[in-house]
Amino acid sequence: MTKYKYIIYAFSCVFIWSFVPSIARFGQKEMDHFQYLFWSNVLSVLAVFIVALFMGRNWKQLLCIPLPVMIKVLILGALDCFFYLLLYYGYSIENGVAVLVIQYSWPLMIIGLSFFLFKEKLSIKQIIGIGIGFMAVVITFTKGNITEIAVEHPEVLLLVFSGSFCFALLSVLSRQFSIDPYISTLWLFIFSTLVSAVFMFSFSSINLPVGDSLIPTLLNGIILNGVSYIIWFKAMSSPDSHKIASILFLSPILSMMWIILFFGDTFVSAYVIGLGLVIISGLLCIRSNNQLPGQGEMQDDLIED
Repeated sequence: MTKYKYIIYAFSCVFIWSFVPSIARFGQKEMDHFQYLFWSNVLSVLAVFIVALFMGRNWKQLLCIPLPVMIKVLILGALDCFFYLLLYYGYSIENGVAVLVIQYSWPLMIIGLSFFLFKEKLSIKQIIGIGIGFMAVVITFTKGNITEIAVEHPEVLLLVFSGSFCFALLSVLSRQFSIDPYISTLWLFIFSTLVSAVFMFSFSSINLPVGDSLIPTLLNGIILNGVSYIIWFKAMSSPDSHKIASILFLSPILSMMWIILFFGDTFVSAYVIGLGLVIISGLLCIRSNNQLPGQGEMQDDLIED
């Protein structure tokens, strides 16, 4: 019965995260990506803080952390900000399915970073997964015609690819940091908020989420980002987390359905092939690990239900 609890957590996250591209589109109708990310982060901080208090943490535990821990989470928060900032920008301009393919290239980047930064050995499955993931990216950029770049905004997809690299680096570094998940998630969003505020005031202006942007921003900040992170931590506390993590790759399939349904994005067969390949790549990379990036000592301090 306990095993099914973890599976329910994972499926809940998959379903919630599948709406990220669509909600990002709706939320940026009256705001740019700088404003949308900032207000989403503010709401995520409030949501995680309230949930953490409800789960037994006291405010001193959450807010009073040692300087070394603060520096670690500052790095993770900045990487989180870069990832979402570039991702939201991509969804506001480029074909949503193409962005999905590039977004989910992070598993193969995790394997590469683990190899170069921490000298982890590569298995045959991981090597195959990296090769398939590279093919997926090439097919997406060229729409299947490998002799030329065929997407409308290749520079946008390059930025999304850079964002995915930031997320992969965040995942790899989080394995090295032994931090309580509630505290780390709260401070991750705090620092992501601060970094996004710097970008917003530097390249945009403050703009309250009103009208058509209000509900999407509330959903994104409170549920899609804030609460979902804690649900995912609980899913990853399973002894079989590396198997349950495979469920994550249902998310881009659902996302593609919502994008086409809500926005009528062009159904390009090369993008669908690319999406299929990147999912296979991710599954190979994750299943060949005994532990999912982001899992580890951080989950040891989770409060049980």
